[in-house]
Amino acid sequence: MRQIKLYFCNQTYYAICYYNLMDRIVLLLLLIVTFDLKAQDNCYVQIPNFDFEKWDNIDTKYEEPDNWHSFKTSTGPFHHLLMQQVERYNDIRPGSNGKYSARIFSRSIVGITANGNLTNGRLNAGSMFPAGAKNNNYTQRDSEFCTVIGVIPDSLTVWVRLTTKDIESCGRIMSYVHGDADFVCLTGGWEPYDMLCAQVEYEFLPTEWKRLSLPFKDYTHLCNEPRYILTSFTTNKKAGEGDAGDEMLIDDLFLIYNPSLECAINSDQFAIDEIEIEYIIKGTMSPPNLNLPPNDVVVTISMDDNFKDSVEIGRKTTDRSGTMKCKIPDVFVGKDYMIRVQTTNYPMECLMRF
Repeated sequence: MRQIKLYFCNQTYYAICYYNLMDRIVLLLLLIVTFDLKAQDNCYVQIPNFDFEKWDNIDTKYEEPDNWHSFKTSTGPFHHLLMQQVERYNDIRPGSNGKYSARIFSRSIVGITANGNLTNGRLNAGSMFPAGAKNNNYTQRDSEFCTVIGVIPDSLTVWVRLTTKDIESCGRIMSYVHGDADFVCLTGGWEPYDMLCAQVEYEFLPTEWKRLSLPFKDYTHLCNEPRYILTSFTTNKKAGEGDAGDEMLIDDLFLIYNPSLECAINSDQFAIDEIEIEYIIKGTMSPPNLNLPPNDVVVTISMDDNFKDSVEIGRKTTDRSGTMKCKIPDVFVGKDYMIRVQTTNYPMECLMRF
């Protein structure tokens, strides 16, 4: 009996073939599935326009980054009183291949500080008081003000630069993976309470450009069916505090899914002097906001378990799953040996003994 594993987003399917040599009867049980080669990658969602390179209504008072929103697209009874507090900016993080970042900034409106605020959800201006519960960011399902997600990321990474008048003022980053609800981010909490799957809340002091790596805190005891992600940035940790002119630059946000590596030998392609290796890469191998060199999948062979005298027999530059045919050197043919498959950017390995 041979088993050939087919890997999908969150499941493993098996096609099992039984072959009776004596009776020459072949019974083939096929599991017929619709398989998109990109399905595995599509599990690991990124917030659209995570690099802030695409903008709408450029050089107008309605300017906003695609898929991100601030005061001019807000809702609520007081939204018409608000002015835009986000703009396309050409100060970019170190090493960026892009041209723009997003700049959010605070304003003074009739003596009240309105913090800069940017979200992939929607802002609600429901109160005259900055810290009022009716002023919030929320997911509006079935609209442009939401981002669908199906897997909880391990961390959120982003480049920020924060400049404030008071050197003790803190900026704030919030990200909530939540269930199927119009989820609301509140000062000191969220609602519905039982719809939170995972959370990032982070406050930081003024800084030059800095890459932050923020792990999600697990709340799957409340909800274990992720449907959306709501992410927001504010120039101050508390609504109405800080000073006019405080600003935060945001660039190259990327969600990280911890990677894994699985390997198998394609038994149909197995020969004494050649093998075909199937390698399954899941998760994030080369975050674009780190400027890493391309990842290599490297195959080596050795008679030594410690691979002191190993020979490289295959290499492919890729972040994605695939197969690789490898020629077995003559010196190893007919002998016991080990095969090792390794990745270079996020070091992982698989070992197989023959």
